[in-house]
Amino acid sequence: MPSRPDGVIAASGRAGNEADRKGNGMAEQGRGPVAGPGGLGRAATSGVLWLMVQSLAARGIGFVSQLALAWLLTPEDFGIIGLAYTVFGIANALVSFGVDDVLLQRQKAMAFWSAPAFWICLSLGLLGMVGMLVAAPFAARWYQSPELVGLIAALAIATPIKTLATVPSVRIRADMNFRFLAAYNTFEIFALQLGTILLAWLGCGAYSFAIPIPLLAMTKAALFWWKAPPRIARGFRKVQLNYIIGSSTTVFSTRTIIEIINQGDYIVLGLIASHSVVGLYFFAFRFSAQPVRMLAGNFINVLLPAFAQLRTDPQRQTEAALKACRLLAYIVVPFCFLQAVLAGPGLHFLFGERWMAAVPFVQILSLGLPFDAVSWITGSLLSARREFRLALIFAVISAPVFFGVVIAGGLAGNAIGVAVAVALYYFTYPPLCSLLILNRCGVPVWRVMELYVIPFVISACAMGLGYAGSLLPVINAHDLSRIIVIGVVGTGLYPAMLFVLRRNVFDQLAERFGGILGKVRRVSVRGPQPVATGG
Repeated sequence: MPSRPDGVIAASGRAGNEADRKGNGMAEQGRGPVAGPGGLGRAATSGVLWLMVQSLAARGIGFVSQLALAWLLTPEDFGIIGLAYTVFGIANALVSFGVDDVLLQRQKAMAFWSAPAFWICLSLGLLGMVGMLVAAPFAARWYQSPELVGLIAALAIATPIKTLATVPSVRIRADMNFRFLAAYNTFEIFALQLGTILLAWLGCGAYSFAIPIPLLAMTKAALFWWKAPPRIARGFRKVQLNYIIGSSTTVFSTRTIIEIINQGDYIVLGLIASHSVVGLYFFAFRFSAQPVRMLAGNFINVLLPAFAQLRTDPQRQTEAALKACRLLAYIVVPFCFLQAVLAGPGLHFLFGERWMAAVPFVQILSLGLPFDAVSWITGSLLSARREFRLALIFAVISAPVFFGVVIAGGLAGNAIGVAVAVALYYFTYPPLCSLLILNRCGVPVWRVMELYVIPFVISACAMGLGYAGSLLPVINAHDLSRIIVIGVVGTGLYPAMLFVLRRNVFDQLAERFGGILGKVRRVSVRGPQPVATGG
């Protein structure tokens, strides 16, 4: 269950700066890019373009894969793997520990920090694998699902392998080489979905989701080491280990809490609902979360290193974050609303009655999830400003709020109650956090509220009118005609209403994405542009 990729760390900066001074002679080859305003903007824009193209490809691949798997697997299969992911997701949050964010903050001396970071990551990965193997029988007993033991064991193998790519990945991100990241991500998504479909066709059931993960982890490690080999054999000092472990503690705590929240609805559902119902919810969440994961996740991949380079200019940093929040909100909210109104006729057209029980989950979650997306960017702003303890405070508060709401929803309305509770949580808590973060950075409350209210109103009107048109007597008789009317009317009215009501946002979106294909073609011919070292 995706949530924001928190980039918050607990470094005070003092210990890290002292270690950097001691290691200056060792770090010349590890300096990250130092961008001036123009160079950083070009690099970030190029990164967004490459990752947007990758996202569109991923969206198409994921959609086709979801359709194929929905035919080949049962809701029970989806439910079992959803429960297995509750252990896998929490274990991987423990393993990540925040070392990547600490390393990204030390861009100018990355070679000096690579060796201790690598060995810490690998050690944690091995511990995570052992922990998952130990936890597997307990999870099977907790969920009354003996088959979870084998699934969790298959996923556990990937845990230490994934850590091998952590340091090279940070190096690639620091260099803002988003062209390579986009190409690899597209390959990985295609390979993962193809492998899952093939295994499902061969009758592997829930194991279809688990088996490809360690194989792709090995592939990623090999490719990333080829692209950005880390220097792991060089010596390092105890002060570095102390700094990395100490600085990662807050990230570790924050990520662990957030991952527990991410899996919280599955944990609750696993105790109160059948595997079939959990599978319907898991299917619906995967389907609903794709626009948020596609758009918001790629924004973060580009913006976190960019924000880190703007650390000395807080005003520019805040304005960049606000513009990114606005851009993301006006894109992801209509996507999710369109998805909500298309869910009924779309799933019925594709599968008949097979997955219609998942429609209410898709509709409810699609309306709630986009309100979480903006908080991904404001979380990255906290990371870039090194306000790490504040992010931990937000996470600590969120845990009892989320579980209180979800448990109450489950008791009141079973699985539908859980979905409504999750949507209500996303409607309220993440926007409140974003409001507090941006307001303390000097952004007026009304400018933050605009990010939520206006996209919501315009999207609701445009997609609502499309949905109403699809209910006309002649059109309502056929799923395909309903899909066409909703798509044409909704996607036509939204930009028209945006043009009339928020012309400045419309112009910004047109400027950013109107010529995206031409820009991508130019970048692909010239290759990625170097990041400028001055203004």
